[in-house]
Amino acid sequence: MSAQVSFTPGQHTRDSPQLTLVPPVRSTVSTVGFALIVMALVALGMGLVMVVTTSVAAQSRELSSLRTEATQLDYTAAALTTQLQNTSSSASLALRASDLGMVPNPYPAFIRLSDGAILGDPTPVKGDEAPYLRRLQQNTAATPQVSAATPGQSLPVAPGADR
Repeated sequence: MSAQVSFTPGQHTRDSPQLTLVPPVRSTVSTVGFALIVMALVALGMGLVMVVTTSVAAQSRELSSLRTEATQLDYTAAALTTQLQNTSSSASLALRASDLGMVPNPYPAFIRLSDGAILGDPTPVKGDEAPYLRRLQQNTAATPQVSAATPGQSLPVAPGADR
């Protein structure tokens, strides 16, 4: 049930387009021009690579500097945290209280706030109950005084000391 259509060259039908030869296109860019364009593109690419590399190197140096600064700040923060913990410790508080003339009381008494009852026996302290909890006061009379030697006078040397 297919229809056969016979076609002879030179015969045109209404539905078929007419084909013609296209003249060859002449290149407007010569071989030298093409080589120059390729060289310009390569030079432009190399220039862009240099710019990007320089930018990355500068950012790398800045990053290294910032990391060093961050490390130093971490060390400073750790030192300050340690100093704060030492200052706020109970031993440090006891030493500062001792410097203010306060003495520890080994016989504490407590007040129960719910009914006001006193738990324990409140005993006044004399100040010498717990000398190991107080900072020892330096006695200036007990420390030996060192005098400067005059020229020509020799100072005593401890036995076994190197001369």
